[in-house]
Amino acid sequence: MSDSKSTVRYVGYRSPSRGGGFDFSCGLGAAKPSVITIEASFRFFQGPDRIVLQEAAGMCYETLKCRLQTAPTYTSDRFRFNICRCRSAPEDRKSIRKSALR
Repeated sequence: MSDSKSTVRYVGYRSPSRGGGFDFSCGLGAAKPSVITIEASFRFFQGPDRIVLQEAAGMCYETLKCRLQTAPTYTSDRFRFNICRCRSAPEDRKSIRKSALR
């Protein structure tokens, strides 16, 4: 049986001293899940416009899920995330999520 449903699970956050980033376990159908790390600059967590880790994890989750739906065969295990793109135009979240990973 062929099942193309993707599974994305948040594993946790690694501090910058341990490589930094949000880890997600991702699997497509019956394939063995792999870990994808999304790097977020420490600057996002400082200053008056800072975000909390839980908010960043949610943004990364939604962006990764969208990315896997549009390009399920993408094989990179690490992305850099620009959280500012997710906050810039709330009326068009889907297109922002697609462009947030680079």
